[in-house]
This record gives sequence, structure tokens and C-alpha cells, in this order.
Amino acid sequence: MPMLYLISCTTVFENNYDVMARQALFSLMKSQEIYRAEHDKYANKLAQLSSYDLKYHTGIVYLEIQSANKDEYRAISLPAESTTARVFIYDTIKGGYYEADEVEVSKYVLGALNFIRGEKEKQKTNLLLVSFLIGSLVILGFRFVSRYKGEGNNNALISYFVSLPSLGWAVATLNYVNSDIVFSSKILIPSWIAIAVSLSCIFIALQWLKNRNHLMTPAPVLGLVGCSLFISFISMGSVAYTLLKYYPA
Repeated sequence: MPMLYLISCTTVFENNYDVMARQALFSLMKSQEIYRAEHDKYANKLAQLSSYDLKYHTGIVYLEIQSANKDEYRAISLPAESTTARVFIYDTIKGGYYEADEVEVSKYVLGALNFIRGEKEKQKTNLLLVSFLIGSLVILGFRFVSRYKGEGNNNALISYFVSLPSLGWAVATLNYVNSDIVFSSKILIPSWIAIAVSLSCIFIALQWLKNRNHLMTPAPVLGLVGCSLFISFISMGSVAYTLLKYYPA
């Protein structure tokens, strides 16, 4: 499902220090090009770029030019105390900028690597459980569709399916968002969409309940509507709580 792909996308929930490290490398790349234009070679020490607008947060970001000559250079950047095991590299031999894979990461992130891997495994496990949960809810929904579609029940079924994407996003924010995650439109826009979708689901479900004869409505359908309302309120509350807790401004 596209929703589950979005949940697993690490570029949506980016650590603030990773963003700073990547930006530091981009700044170095720009400074290197200016330096080369003036000296016909790349700088092999950061001090040589101090007058070329190379600025980064020393002590927070570890930046290093590992090798450099007339036509080629290799530089790395990562948080000084990485909690995500992300390493950013520029290597002219390998085609320019790229993010290190796990093999290269192990060369630079040492003491905390096992802990970071453990935390990532926990997130993967949570993602797997959520995928299983939402998949089960989708299957349950289709079973209801096969038995109760039509006869005035369609809005009840729609409200149920509408509630599921918001649930997925709510779980994603609870799983990934913390005080170190950069707040961006990649988080804000889906969060507002999730809240709007939850409100739509609540409105659809309540309107359906208002216009139905409860004595003539199958009990399972009423239960499904109750489930839709519960999911929507929980999803909306979780997303709103996350936004207010970590991004109150």
C-alpha cells in the first residue's frame, strides 16, 4: 500500500542533526568548486576553505576531506554523535554526492552502531505489526462490503475505509517523531490531511447514524461504524497531540 510505503520512508522523518550534516557537506561542495576555480585544484584541508564561506556547526557535525588532488576529492559528513547511522559522502570517483550504505556506515559510526541498529530493528518491527494490523482491518472491511453493501450501508462502509489511512499516519508519527525530527511540510501536510480525513470520517459516520433506523440495521454494521468513529478520534487525537508536543509554534 502507498500509505505503508510512506510510513517507512526515512526521508519524511529526518533527524535535525542529519539535516545539518548534509547541509554542511553541500556547503563544502560549493566551497570546493570556488576554490578549484581559483587554484586549479581541490582543497585537501578544511582550513583552506575557511575564507570560502564554508560554515557548519563544529562539535555537532563531523566534516572531513579525506582525500583531494587536482581533479578529484572525497569528503564525508555526519553528526558528531549519530543516533541514526546516516553518513553523507561526496566522492568524484563514485559520481558525486551519495548517502553511505550500511557497509560504509560501519567505518564511521562505531560505538553507537549496534544501539542504532537495535533501535532501527524496533522501528521495523513496529512497522511490520502496523502493516499487519491495517492489512487485517482492510480484509475485514472487504468482508463487510461483500455482505452488507447497498441497503443504505454504503456510507458506513466508506467511513470505515476512510479512517484507515489516518490511522496509519498517526501510528507513523507516534513511532518516528521526537524532538530531534525536523519539522517540515513533509510532516505538516500529511498531518493536516490525516486530521481532515478523520473529521470527514466522523461526519460521514454520524450522518449515517442520524439517518438510520437502528432497530432495522444489522448489529455488525453498527459495530463497524463504532469502530470507524473510534479509529478516527484516536487518529486525529494522536496526530494533534504529536504536533502540539513537538512543534507547538
